[in-house]
Amino acid sequence: MKRKWKWKRGAAALLLCAGMAVSLCACGKKQDGEESALRKERAAAVDNGSLNGDSVVVAVGKTTVTYNEYKVYDHFMKSQYEDILTQDVWTYKAGSAQKSIGQEAVEDVIRLIIQVKVITKEAQAQGVALAADEKEAADHNASLYCESLSDEVKSAQGISQAVMARVFEENKLAEKMYSIVTGKVDVNVTKEQARAARVQLIWLPFSGQNKEEVRKKAADLAARAKTLTGSFYRFAKENTQADEVEYLVGQMDERTNLASAVLGMKQYGTSDVIEEADGFYIAYCVEPVNDGLGEAYRNQVIEERQTKAFQDAYAGWAKNFNARVSKSLLAADSGKDE
Repeated sequence: MKRKWKWKRGAAALLLCAGMAVSLCACGKKQDGEESALRKERAAAVDNGSLNGDSVVVAVGKTTVTYNEYKVYDHFMKSQYEDILTQDVWTYKAGSAQKSIGQEAVEDVIRLIIQVKVITKEAQAQGVALAADEKEAADHNASLYCESLSDEVKSAQGISQAVMARVFEENKLAEKMYSIVTGKVDVNVTKEQARAARVQLIWLPFSGQNKEEVRKKAADLAARAKTLTGSFYRFAKENTQADEVEYLVGQMDERTNLASAVLGMKQYGTSDVIEEADGFYIAYCVEPVNDGLGEAYRNQVIEERQTKAFQDAYAGWAKNFNARVSKSLLAADSGKDE
């Protein structure tokens, strides 16, 4: 299962949490005619071979990103984990993974940078810019962050006040674009639509070839779940194929069979096997339908609408630009010292 990095600073959190996919293609200085034909603005050339601070490692249309700017984002990511984990974590490969955690982290950082650049280019096209006070706040935060770093870290990562300010300003502009798009989303959710229950789920996906085999496994798990004497949560963690166990499921869920079953459950009840298009479910009711959950579910529905609206908007913007990434950067191991 692929590791999902959790960003905590500015638009980075908004973008990766929105789940916007960006495929990475390593390119040299020679233009790729077939790929460029799909984009309105062809990507500038990127540098391969040995990289220095001024090397161009990512290009989104004509906008380029230096290795030093990339390392600012890389530093943000690594600093969240190296306080509690050793640098050895970056060379670790989970299970049968072909890439180390460090290599996955490099690709996540590149995706984030591409997303920010696409959004800021679209902002310029729409005439959206930071107000004077917004720019001042971004620059002030960049200055404070720079001052919090040791000279050794700034030297190793190529961090300067100018690069840091640009990163903070562009992330602030990306947040502004997010607010503009999501501000147009319909936030009306009726009381009936907001009916929801808090449940713990076991999810077993199936394909056309193994559906009956998975159904049999689900029936066995459901029978065992109904006679559990211990924690359903622990049982679910051991058997579900999803990343999470506990959810708010409500009236507006597209999985109508699941929603119908869940909304009729009593507290601490366990469902039979529930079939949906994406798999079989077994539900355990932690908290049945009530007004408090309704408000929480209403907020969840609005957030999902906002996320989808921004994903759709971004998908349209991204079609306007060809992105290129340095082969040397993609080959880099985030765990190595610079």
